[in-house]
Order: sequence, then structure tokens, then C-alpha cells
Amino acid sequence: MFLLKLLVTFMSVFHSCSENNNLHVYLPGDIMIGGLFHQQTNRTEEPGPISCDEFNIQMLLRTQVMIYAIQEINQRSLRLLPNLTFGYDIYDTCGDVSLAIRAALQLLTNQSDPQKCLIPSSIDSSPQPETKVVIGERYSEVSIAVARIFALPSVTQISYASTSELLSKKYKFPTFLRTVSSDRFQTTAIYELVKYFSWQSVAIVGSDDEYGKYGTDSLLQLFRGNYICVDFEEILPGNFNENSTTAGDLIEKINVSTAEAIIMFTKDSNVRIVLEGVIKKKLNRTWIASDTWSTSHEIFKIQGIESIGPVFGFIFKQNDVPGFEDYIRSEFNGSTKAFLSHYQLSPNNFEDDTECNCENKTSSQSCLHYYIDRDESYSIYLAVQVIAEGLRVLLRCDNGSCDRTNFTAVELFKEIRKVNISVDNTNIYFNKSGDPSLGYDMVFWNPSKS
Repeated sequence: MFLLKLLVTFMSVFHSCSENNNLHVYLPGDIMIGGLFHQQTNRTEEPGPISCDEFNIQMLLRTQVMIYAIQEINQRSLRLLPNLTFGYDIYDTCGDVSLAIRAALQLLTNQSDPQKCLIPSSIDSSPQPETKVVIGERYSEVSIAVARIFALPSVTQISYASTSELLSKKYKFPTFLRTVSSDRFQTTAIYELVKYFSWQSVAIVGSDDEYGKYGTDSLLQLFRGNYICVDFEEILPGNFNENSTTAGDLIEKINVSTAEAIIMFTKDSNVRIVLEGVIKKKLNRTWIASDTWSTSHEIFKIQGIESIGPVFGFIFKQNDVPGFEDYIRSEFNGSTKAFLSHYQLSPNNFEDDTECNCENKTSSQSCLHYYIDRDESYSIYLAVQVIAEGLRVLLRCDNGSCDRTNFTAVELFKEIRKVNISVDNTNIYFNKSGDPSLGYDMVFWNPSKS
């Protein structure tokens, strides 16, 4: 197991839990922002304490985006919130529902009484947790689980990547917002792509979770309602792995399928297993990638990926996080080795820094900037800006002072919900379903020409 000590700034306090070894970083502040990120993967399946033992460097960097954005606001010369500072309380969920629920309950813990969790005992009660807004989680399945918990004390939850249509239902998830568009727009865009190429048949691979099931159902409805043949549909089980019979059967279905395009609407970890099987079988197809894997470094670096055929992918609106790459280069010398040492994690799975000319920004995996994405990272940055603007209006901050400092979770949610701001030419506001005024972009990558 890795040592789990994180020193983000000299003021940061790192907490490690001997029971589960999950990363947790905390910085005190006048106003606390919670964070749920799956920084590690490979969750244990055996009975006993739940733990994860493989870190994800891209997710660690996304966590760093949240920290960077908060530090940036705290350090502005013209303070957005005069005499008030943001703090953060960020937990590692491993992308697992059980661990995310535990982290959510921890975020709702009464700081004066750690044994007391701030969930109302009745509708009339209104306890106020220190953390009144949380950024996360990535996977829709996990966000759906914790959104039900955060709704009880009216804590605002802003996801940077959960796209399931189910989360738009406000009667189920009243305090859930997101800085990415719903799958309703993505599935419609996939249908339009199929129609544009006049493809008459497709295949769909989804998964047994809210993201995969809702996405697959939406696609089936669109295709069947418009007379496009679905050659086959496959819903991958929760325990899908390379050794399962499902994997072998799916590869054979792909082998014999006459579908003109295969849509993969599932987690990138599932996609990796499928594509590795495709490569072993030497299959070549046209693929349509959902947002979970269309820009995944883990997928693109699979050995033999250039043989799978062209890929059309849908991605969140992209933009650079202003100043983030320079921050990473100055804080960690631009290298994965320095970054992982900062987290006191093992760099054994990465190349030696001597093979990378980070000054010239080569694409070697030992250069940290190689892992900085322009979609989910920017969505996290937007979430912090939206929170800051909501608080500025709520606390009536102007001319070097704020008229108030105390507020309730409900007040904050209502103000964030009304935010309409432009951040680096990106205008963002929320509709009545809590979905943003953003859409999707499309990418095309042909591995054979890489």
C-alpha cells in the first residue's frame, strides 16, 4: 500500500485512514468546499475493509485543479470575498458507491461533534453542516447515490462529469447541479452522426449502471423510432472483466456483426477490456465513443490501438484552465515523478524523467502536462467559479467588504442556481433541471495515422 500523505501547501493538513488507505486532503477556511474524486482504482472485492491500490494520475491532477482554482481565488489582489477564505475537504471515492457514501457522510459530520452526522431527523429540522457545497463525483452511478444524501440537508452538489439524464429530475435530486450537459444531448448527437453518414445499422455496448443503462435506452429509442437497425445491444455486468464469459461472447458478437458502427456507452475501464480483446482478434471497425473514453489517455496508449479503426468521440466543451499548466510546471517541475513524490506515491509505473524533455513539452508520459485534459478539468474549474460567484452575490460582497458572513445551505443553493457568468468566454448558467448552458464537441481520431 502507498503512503498517503499530501502536502498541497504549507497550510494543508493531510489525513490518512489506516482502515482504507484512501487519499484525503484538507485545508481549513472560512467557507468550506467539499470534493469527491476517485483518485485510486482497483477496489478490493474480498470481504473486509474496502480499499483501492492503484492511483490514477489524471484524476490526481483533476483534484489539483480544484485546489488550484480555490488558491487562485484566495490569492487574488482584488478579493472576490473580502476577509473570507475558501478551504477544501477532498475525499477519494475510488469511483465506488459505498466509499462515496462514506465520504459524503463524513462531509456532513458536525465539526463540533464528530459522532453526529448532520442529516435531518425530521422535515422541520435544518442542521447546518460546515461544508455546504460539494464538487463531484465523476461517475453518474456514484453521483446519484450521494445526491440523495446531500439533498437531505440541502447541500449543493456540482458534478463535473456525471451526465445521466436521471440526474435532471429535480423531484429526486433537488440540490444537484452540473457543469457538463446531460446525456440527452449526447445521445441525440450520436443519432445525428449516424444519420449524417447514412448508416443503416449500429451496435450498442452499455453497462449495468445508471450511465450505461440510461444512455443505451435513450439510443435504442432514437434508433428504433427512426428505422435504424440495432444489430445487437450488450449490457455489461458490474463485475465485467477480461476473464468473464461476457467478454469473450461480446468479442465474438463484434466479430460477426454487420453493424456499420459500434457505439460504446460505458466506463473507460470496460472499454479498455473490450478493445484489448478486439486487438487480440485483429478486428477493425468504426467506433463511436461516449464522453467517458473519447479522450482517455488510458485507452489511447493501449498497445496495438492503431489497429482498431476510426473513432468518433463526443466530449464536453473544452478549454484550458487558465494558468494551470504553468502552476503544475512550477510546483512539480513538470514531471510525473516529482508530482507523485509530492503525493508520496510510487512512480514505478511511469517512465524515468530523463526520457522526457518537459521544457519542450514533448508527449512522453513522464511529462506531467501529458495528463492534463481540457474537458473535465475545465468543468471542475467552472464549478469553483460558479460557487464563488454565488457566494459573492449571497454575501453581498463589494467594495472591499461583505455585508454578511453567515448563511444556510438552502440560501447558497438558491443563489448558485441563479448564477449566470462568463468565464474565459464560456457563458454558464443553469436551467430548471440544473443542467448548464453547454453542449458537446465531437472529436475524430484515426489511430492508424498516429
